[in-house]
Amino acid sequence: MRSDGPDRNNEVKGQPSYATGGRPPQKEVWRSMLIEGINEPKLVRGGGQCPCKGLKEKNILELEKLKEIVVSLNNEIENGALVIVEGPKDAKALKEIGVRGRPYLYSHNSDHIELFNRAINAKKVIILVDNDKEGKNICKKLISEFGSKGIKYDVWYRRQLYYKIGKSMITHLEELSSVIKKFE
Repeated sequence: MRSDGPDRNNEVKGQPSYATGGRPPQKEVWRSMLIEGINEPKLVRGGGQCPCKGLKEKNILELEKLKEIVVSLNNEIENGALVIVEGPKDAKALKEIGVRGRPYLYSHNSDHIELFNRAINAKKVIILVDNDKEGKNICKKLISEFGSKGIKYDVWYRRQLYYKIGKSMITHLEELSSVIKKFE
């Protein structure tokens, strides 16, 4: 009888052989892990590492990004920047994540003369309105108005909070605290 290779039912030269084509059955893997006291790596369906393994590190990185944004925003405010938000809930959300200062609460009913007087006296205006339809319209309107009057404005923080930290999952500033809780 001719043999093309080692008999899989017998161990050859100290190598275990298995009926599953060279891989140990799942039960054998778990048994060896229990006997040897190994907790990592955990096998999941389809093999490989546990998909949640890098999740904690990723969340820490996201929180670090958020902290950097808050520190940078606070520096801007200390240097004379004016922050514009849509309402008191947004102002409260900024305060909860550590932003100091009092943002200007903007709505369609706001006194535009007061806003532009404050904007002209500020080093720059940071627009942090919501990322919903109304917020996007307000943002476009403010960019147009500030641009036509030569007022320096900034939407970088808005992009960072909604698209980098919030991953486009949030549309309102008040939702930031839920994202932070998810990261912790």
